[in-house]
Amino acid sequence: MEVLNIAVIGSSAAGKSSFIQNALGYSRLPVSNATSAQVPVDNATHSITLLELDLACFVLKSPQPITWPKKINGTSTPRVDAALVLYDVVNQESICGLSQLIAALTSSSGLPVILVACKCDSPKDDWEVDADAIANHKVFKPCLASFKTSMERPDISRKCLLNAVRAAIGHRRDDNGEAVSRRRAQSAANLEAPDPTAGRPLSEHSKHSRASSDWSSQRGLLNPQASENYRSQSSRGMRPGFRVERPGGESFLELDESDAESHEYADDIPILQRGDDHVIERQPKPVGVTFDELVDRLLAMRLSKADNNFSDIFLCLYRKFAAPGDLFSAILVRLDRARDDKTAHYLTKTATQLRIIEVVAKWVSLYPGDFARPTTRRNLEDFIMHLSTEPVFSIASQQMRRNLQFNVIVDDDTGWANADDAGDEIASKILSKDMGQLSDGIGTLQLSDEADGRPSNSSETSAPDKGSIVGSQSFFSSYDEHERHAALLEPTDLQPMSKVRYHNFKDISDDEIANELTRIDWTMFSSIRIRDFVRHVSLSAAEKEKCKSLRNINRMINHFNHIAKWVANMILLKDKPKHRAQMLEKFMNIALKLRKLNNYNGLAAVLAGITGSAIHRLAQTRALVPASVQKRFTRLVILMGTQKSHFAYRLAWENSPLPRIPFIPLHLRDLVSAEEGGKTFVGSNADRINWKKFEVLAEVLLPMMRSQGTAYPALATHDTARDLILGCRMPTDDEEIYQRSLQVESNSSGPVDPSKKKFPWFAK
Repeated sequence: MEVLNIAVIGSSAAGKSSFIQNALGYSRLPVSNATSAQVPVDNATHSITLLELDLACFVLKSPQPITWPKKINGTSTPRVDAALVLYDVVNQESICGLSQLIAALTSSSGLPVILVACKCDSPKDDWEVDADAIANHKVFKPCLASFKTSMERPDISRKCLLNAVRAAIGHRRDDNGEAVSRRRAQSAANLEAPDPTAGRPLSEHSKHSRASSDWSSQRGLLNPQASENYRSQSSRGMRPGFRVERPGGESFLELDESDAESHEYADDIPILQRGDDHVIERQPKPVGVTFDELVDRLLAMRLSKADNNFSDIFLCLYRKFAAPGDLFSAILVRLDRARDDKTAHYLTKTATQLRIIEVVAKWVSLYPGDFARPTTRRNLEDFIMHLSTEPVFSIASQQMRRNLQFNVIVDDDTGWANADDAGDEIASKILSKDMGQLSDGIGTLQLSDEADGRPSNSSETSAPDKGSIVGSQSFFSSYDEHERHAALLEPTDLQPMSKVRYHNFKDISDDEIANELTRIDWTMFSSIRIRDFVRHVSLSAAEKEKCKSLRNINRMINHFNHIAKWVANMILLKDKPKHRAQMLEKFMNIALKLRKLNNYNGLAAVLAGITGSAIHRLAQTRALVPASVQKRFTRLVILMGTQKSHFAYRLAWENSPLPRIPFIPLHLRDLVSAEEGGKTFVGSNADRINWKKFEVLAEVLLPMMRSQGTAYPALATHDTARDLILGCRMPTDDEEIYQRSLQVESNSSGPVDPSKKKFPWFAK
């Protein structure tokens, strides 16, 4: 199927993106300058690509065909089959250049053109351009049709697009003629090289040389009332070069060629010589986003991996700026709006409803604690009850009901926005309606699904996504199980360090020790909820004391410190250098095994013990370790080194397959930088959300979320190794450990800096 390319051309802020959104029925603005879609026209479906182009991209020279930009979004500009020329009725500057553009498109290039007036829903008093006068003006007679569009009338935008598609189809058929082929070849030649007869370089033609003919050709196109307002404004601060005349009783604006730079500065005027009265005021871009915009993006169709990542991180972090009742109410408002939309096709309406319901199902599955509040839970139960009446929603309703019955535990609200009654009241009001109409028009989709009891496949969520939602039941229900097991892995001082324990440890293989260390680290890592990482870096010391869920993070940090000191004490246990060298070699081999298991947290803890000042100074001991072992160990030190902000580790972490355990201290430091580097709320009234901050948090959290989703297979418990790791009585003071190092190997062995530590994080 051939793709029809339709150019959407207009000045900056003329409404090009909004027109495309309205015409295609999207819930948000397009994210690219090239938007592809399938459009049914006259009982046939056609593939189209809408190319959004700014008027300033063109070099307009009347006798020659239009010169298209060479590239769009980094790819070569395709052949254009039709054009939609847009202008803004509330901005008279948006019509500057349209006359030359229409002439170049129609006369020289032979393209079908449709004229589109945007923002026609604005009050008439704000109009600066008379749309009817422009449509009837002789300059725009070559246009096939003209439309007045607005965001409140998407049907007009769709009608306009359908007309453009029909014109593109006709042009594609006629394009097989010899004359049109010559024109296209000439246009392609112009695309490759600028006109050698041009007096100025190509860059100087874009915005400055076309102003005279543009303004002088548009007589009578301005709304009379807007013209008077414009003249009254000009009398206060008239820009040089403009003059108002009334030849033949008609009012228009004319700009001399010599004064073309008054509309926008030419490149040859020094910046210091430009007066303040020449500055063109631009509306500042809004800072941050609103909560409604984020909810719209959450419920929009997921077209890329970034959209899936947004859903995960929004559901994880939205409680920093909203309560569960607010989000649930906002979702129900949009679900109610989708149900009552009379203009949408019933298949489109059904897909929208299914997409919204799946978001709710995912939310309940991942974070059931958000619905522990009685009012919010009651609203969700009413919602599930309405869903269960329709077979197409039965799977989602059963899953949400199961999560409510077994998984809802009151979440610690420390540091989060508390649920408010206002949001719950909105949800209750919506749910009080007859939601039996929720699935109007779905009956035709249930014919093939009701027989086998499977849900409809019309939703955008793929099979793996659905599987992840169902699988998350066992994953997130095991949080408490992991937490109970992690509580049993806290160090005890039952047995003192002795020669017996030394020999028992030597008898256990390196693989078994590495597997037991990894099992302990994985149990502790899996007991931490992702939200607790954020709260650990954002709460004050007093709030951390109140937040009970942070004990899981504190337990893992303490375990990291314990392993580092346990390694140092085991190496220093024996007095003879050859015995210490055997233990040092064993730990170096264990570190290599931990690297192969992708246990970066355990690896860093072992390295912290070996490269600490108490062990690093043992020159006699290290000299007895085989060179091959030391060489492999040096690679591990480089991997976990601090050079270039831990560049080697970050690269390895991004490319390591699952399962894996992150280096927790470094990721916590990254979260601290993201949390302190930006505010949550921005704007003059602090009413907009700084989502850029949450995108930085997402770069740290999303990899850890994926890591928690895949467990290590077949890591059996080794009771003897666990007892040797956790059940020993040993010195924990750094100074005491260092004094033991001086005792077994004096300073005469070689100078060393006692303060040198390669991994200082184990010092809490």
